[in-house]
Amino acid sequence: MTVGLGEQERDELLRAAVAAPSLHNSQPWKFRFRGWEVEVHRDRAREQPAEDPDGRMLFLALGAAIFNLRVAAARLGLTAVVRSVSDRHRPDLVAELDLSPGGPDVEQLGPLAPYVVRRRTNREPYDERRLPGDVRTLLEFSARLEGAELDWLNQPARLKWLRLATKVESSADATRRMLATFEHDPQLAVLSTRYDGPDEWLRAGQAMQRILLEATGRGVSTSVLNQAIEHEVLRWLINDPLGTWRRPQAVISLGYGPPTPPVPRRPISDVLLD
Repeated sequence: MTVGLGEQERDELLRAAVAAPSLHNSQPWKFRFRGWEVEVHRDRAREQPAEDPDGRMLFLALGAAIFNLRVAAARLGLTAVVRSVSDRHRPDLVAELDLSPGGPDVEQLGPLAPYVVRRRTNREPYDERRLPGDVRTLLEFSARLEGAELDWLNQPARLKWLRLATKVESSADATRRMLATFEHDPQLAVLSTRYDGPDEWLRAGQAMQRILLEATGRGVSTSVLNQAIEHEVLRWLINDPLGTWRRPQAVISLGYGPPTPPVPRRPISDVLLD
């Protein structure tokens, strides 16, 4: 192996990372390259503690950026091994990725690379077409590959609580997509992990992004309903009381919506640490 990544390879990784979704497009991340290692840092200046007091959505966004890095690395013929980091001497460092040639990611994640920049958060109402069964199965499998579970939200009681959560949040921010304007029979899924905390949020963020990219590749529109998860009591009501005990981390709306334009992204020079 050479000393490390070239500038062109580094820039390709950064362009993929900044394409990840985040709360209000805050893009709260920075990155540092050390040879064949990529450090992922939180950018405290872009965090939103008022709306994300425990940092759950921050770590979901960082996890999504990490997954995009893995996909871009796979396109370059590399596999990335991710390590969560907790270092009191470097409190903003949240994860490190060790890159090496070859490996399973090249074949498994490389095909997702074209969808990194095509993915959009689509908050427009979707039409009434249902997702085919094979697409649902693929998305469920994608979540499991990242150590999470995707559970379709079909029960009327759980939909009722989700509507309540969204209405509560919409009173503070009327610009967000409300469930009241959704299609008659929305297709919603809960992404969950076995435990809670920053490590699991990073895991959930990677699972979420894998789902979003797989959906994009099959022409499916997506939107993450952050507000439904940030109400602690409602998080438990959204969960399936008869299912396996898990921690809900995100609610994803899926369907077929109109085209939406891309949103602005930070220049890669702005997210690169010396």
